[in-house]
Amino acid sequence: MDFLVYMFRMYPDLIKTMIHGCVFTGIAILFAHATWMCFQAYRHIRAVSFDVIRAETKKESMTDDPLMVLTAKTYYSAHIQHQGNNYPKTFLADATFQLIENVFHHKYINRITMITNILPPTGLFGTVFGMIMIFLANEDPNSALNTQGLGVALFTTLITMATFIIFEVIKKNLITLSEARIDKALGMASRLF
Repeated sequence: MDFLVYMFRMYPDLIKTMIHGCVFTGIAILFAHATWMCFQAYRHIRAVSFDVIRAETKKESMTDDPLMVLTAKTYYSAHIQHQGNNYPKTFLADATFQLIENVFHHKYINRITMITNILPPTGLFGTVFGMIMIFLANEDPNSALNTQGLGVALFTTLITMATFIIFEVIKKNLITLSEARIDKALGMASRLF
């Protein structure tokens, strides 16, 4: 333990650089992964025309189908499968909406949430090390260790919280847009039968 205290006191710039390097590498990896997931989600919820819905509805579902096509295929399949049961279209539409919404959340939103929920603790890691540096400099408030520690503590928290907020806004936009696309696809698919 004394060796660590000695290292913190003797080399505050080195310690600051190492902590920033670790935290920012972690943030960069999480940011890249979350950005890729958001890109894939936006690609999945792209708008498609009624002609595409009409052409694709009777085909087998594929994992790469756009959300609107997947919705139309599922709705059409449920309608065909339950034709003799006289279920109202609204019941099948609501069940399809919930199913496709759950699929979208499982495939994209839950993963983005998991990644972004790791960001604040990553910033807290930098904050804890920064506070350790500040406590070690307690004897001399004007020491470089105190200044470096405060910088590490605040900057890592700022970066991770800003990144977290950005992805939360993107996630909310994805949820709203996906719900609108599912509704639109159900409307288009209901015109087919």
